[in-house]
Amino acid sequence: MIYEIKGVCRHCATEVSVLIHNGNIVGECPDCKDDPFSVSQVSGVVYVVSNPNQRGVKIGITTKSVEQRIKQLNSTGVAGRFVPIAIFPSDNLKKHEKKIHEKLARCRIEKEHFDIEPVDAVLKCYRTLNKSIIPIFYDEDIQETFHLKLEQARIEMELRLKGKKLK
Repeated sequence: MIYEIKGVCRHCATEVSVLIHNGNIVGECPDCKDDPFSVSQVSGVVYVVSNPNQRGVKIGITTKSVEQRIKQLNSTGVAGRFVPIAIFPSDNLKKHEKKIHEKLARCRIEKEHFDIEPVDAVLKCYRTLNKSIIPIFYDEDIQETFHLKLEQARIEMELRLKGKKLK
């Protein structure tokens, strides 16, 4: 697949457009003649998926695409079909998965399955990863609710810091 990337050159701040083909930059900055962007592939993703026939969500890791992982999960004979909620790109998959699973220990049903609403699972993952990895959403409603809950938490924190009580 070929992607066109538009932005500002990291070296000279010129607006530039380049192509990405198989992870490689095709093109250069017209002013400084350098690679305007840094492109790297991550090791894999932490994924949050749900199945309408199961309670809660499944949070795991894969070095493949989440679509390939869901295809595997759906071929195991489990009732219902898994659907992607969100992914977190990661270069430290095992560490990130362990941190998230530890944080959600009270919600654990078994193994990678947790009794928690999808949007709350994504929020917990985001906060557990120190807000350093932005989730990529597959569901617009969950994405919107995620951002609304983040904003609500920010406002509540601001009020607490000002000494105001929440009702």
